[in-house]
Amino acid sequence: MNQLTPIHKLSSQMGLTSRTLRHWESEGLFYSMRDRDSGWRVYDENAVFCIRITALLRQLDIPVKEIKTVLDKKTYTCLCEVIEKQISILNSCNKDNIIKEERLATFRDVLERQTECAMTDKHMQQLVTEMEEKTMMFTQKNNESLHFINLPPMRTVYNIAIGISPEDEAMNPVIEWLKDSELTGTARLFGGNMPPMPSGEGKPYGYGMCASIPQDISIPETLKEMELPGGIYARYESTDDIAASWKSMMKLLAEDEKYTSDRSRLCLEEHIQKDNGGFLIILLEPVKVK
Repeated sequence: MNQLTPIHKLSSQMGLTSRTLRHWESEGLFYSMRDRDSGWRVYDENAVFCIRITALLRQLDIPVKEIKTVLDKKTYTCLCEVIEKQISILNSCNKDNIIKEERLATFRDVLERQTECAMTDKHMQQLVTEMEEKTMMFTQKNNESLHFINLPPMRTVYNIAIGISPEDEAMNPVIEWLKDSELTGTARLFGGNMPPMPSGEGKPYGYGMCASIPQDISIPETLKEMELPGGIYARYESTDDIAASWKSMMKLLAEDEKYTSDRSRLCLEEHIQKDNGGFLIILLEPVKVK
């Protein structure tokens, strides 16, 4: 029997946000269904298998287009070809890509021991575990350093939603109003968890989305206004695994000699629109001098 896994359970098991899963699905990497009783997205065994491969390859910065090729063919030969292609691209770039190249080469070495056969979910789990062990030293030694920036005070419009997976519900009204007001080219988008805070699998939580707007523009009654105070923030570029990126960022901040977290201000996730329609997520933690 093909087992179905609800989105909140899969998110918890794999350490992926529901937002990430919905984005990957929108890219056509796999498909979900809807549970008739709860209305939640659920994933069959093939979708879970595709998500496992996608999560691994996105950690290695493999483009979505190449991941689609791997998921279509599901052979180790195809996977090796994609890895080799990415290594070639990095070879033609600058020295900042040395660490990424090393991780890809490590994965290629693991794959070279495989025979030409269809990939299975069980075998991929074993490969993922082996890759995590082999690349742990790269993560520990070469974690990105924090950058510290000064955000200006901003007038923003915002919306808050509460639910099992509230991000889209919070974001969509803000995005639609920005489009209607022709402000998408200048607005900066920021999101973040709001009370009730995430407290466990399947439990509702709050998420807010705000956008910077000019001082002289009126906002609709369906949205609210807020002033972001600005100030110094630690900046960290997130991977697709946003929760893990926050943990990495806070670990680095704890080791910083000059700054510590400033709990009087909101932490933020800046959403920067990418050419493919998705978002680059920048984590922003408010800080103050120790």
